[in-house]
Amino acid sequence: MYKCRHFGIKELVSKQVYEYFTKLYGESFCWRFFSEQELRDLDTIRDYHGQEIIINNWASGGSFSQCGLRSNVDPLVKSKTTPYCSGHTLGKAFDLHSSDCHKLYKDVDYLMKNGKLKALKRIESPVSTKYGWCHVDSLQTLNGQIEYFKG
Repeated sequence: MYKCRHFGIKELVSKQVYEYFTKLYGESFCWRFFSEQELRDLDTIRDYHGQEIIINNWASGGSFSQCGLRSNVDPLVKSKTTPYCSGHTLGKAFDLHSSDCHKLYKDVDYLMKNGKLKALKRIESPVSTKYGWCHVDSLQTLNGQIEYFKG
């Protein structure tokens, strides 16, 4: 089973997901929510970016807790009153944070355009994020092409 070199499992899942599934099955179980290629792509992004990237930091007292896998009991999902499906609820989406999110967005865009990312093919437009984060996901795209979208 592949585990990220640069991200621990607590950075990839919400606190609710981590606590529930590790209590039942142990920490290693949570890695199963992600495809190997998604995890490899996250490591590729971190290697190329060359700076710290934060997904979730709830475990160290930070404010990011739903930027990777979210479940039906996490606040962002639980508050929905209409059907809600998201790459985050499927374990296919990540909100990446860096001290320079503008550079991070450009780096991810470069990696996508140059075929360095195999699973992560969608990136949210900075029009939506205002360079506050860089959302990437592995939802299917038309003919496997890169997709830019507004959130």
